[in-house]
Amino acid sequence: MLLEMDKIHTALVLMPDKHLGNFVVSLSAIEALINYFKNQACYLAIDNSYREIVEYLHDTEKIFYYPSNELYQSTLPKRILLYFRFINKLRGIHPDAVIDLQGGNTSSIMTFLSGAPYRVSNSSAKRSYIYNIRINLSSGKHKVYSYNEIATAIGATIPDTYFRLEASDDKRTSVNHILKLQGITPDKPIVSIHVGAGKIDRQWTTEGFAEVADWLSAKGFQVVFMGAASDMAKIDGVMSLLRHKSYNLGNILSLGDLMALFEMSSFFLGNDSGPMHLAAAMGTPIVALFGSEYESRWHPLSANSIVLRGQEPCLDCKRIRQNCQHYECITRLSPATVKQAIDQLLESNAGDRAHSEGSRSIGSNHIDDI
Repeated sequence: MLLEMDKIHTALVLMPDKHLGNFVVSLSAIEALINYFKNQACYLAIDNSYREIVEYLHDTEKIFYYPSNELYQSTLPKRILLYFRFINKLRGIHPDAVIDLQGGNTSSIMTFLSGAPYRVSNSSAKRSYIYNIRINLSSGKHKVYSYNEIATAIGATIPDTYFRLEASDDKRTSVNHILKLQGITPDKPIVSIHVGAGKIDRQWTTEGFAEVADWLSAKGFQVVFMGAASDMAKIDGVMSLLRHKSYNLGNILSLGDLMALFEMSSFFLGNDSGPMHLAAAMGTPIVALFGSEYESRWHPLSANSIVLRGQEPCLDCKRIRQNCQHYECITRLSPATVKQAIDQLLESNAGDRAHSEGSRSIGSNHIDDI
């Protein structure tokens, strides 16, 4: 145990990462820390974008929402005012310990300004000199361990690395209404497709998505494209090539709505991205398409998933891909391979359902090899 628990009355867990995938993957560590500090006052600081994800996990009065979008869009004077208002909220709880899961530039400054005597993060954190408790992390393992090892090092227990979310009843109602307006019916299966990603070297081809989407429509699926405003051009490009009907919910759904959509989807098809990780946390079957990132580090945290790629990424990918014209690590992936994986996933899920109905038992998924 690295903390003197008799001296900890108030703990603050920091995870203000703006990247959805990082945040979702950190949820098992966040839950473990909340449980570990159940006899203390435990607060959580996250990006405001993820309000709908965590509100049912923790006392909302003990969650601080970092206003990153508002800061980015504000003038400099207002930005300074907003930032120090947020810092004053953190200081106002007088934390005895800050556990910084992110270890980034933003969270390291928050840690320093919090005034906490115990400051915990990983040993490779930005401004590591700020922390007086530094955790050495394993190398080469899935990103989830970057967060879980910090939590377990101070005494928390991770009950299940496969963290699971569920949609709220309000969001289920909201999404059912949206689907009805779009003409999507409850009597046909839905597949959620995400064609975007944060970087171009993680995006499969427009033509590939269009071919697979048409194939799925012909098989009787209602094909639903989803994504943020930044994904709209790619969605429009795919839809312009389609011969069968599909549905565009891009830039319409909140994260809570998206959780509800994933919950009712037969499976998710998409690139290595934040929505892929969110779908995994919802327990949705997944076919994930990978490019420059290594799946050993970032694959979806779900036993009910298949990861595909065109070829292994370049050994010196971060340097080479700056001038890469084709991103063959993902663009060489063929539609035929994706279709085969989908059939395999659907066949496996049908078998699981038949076994479950026959035995009337439900098993648990655990990670043994990530």
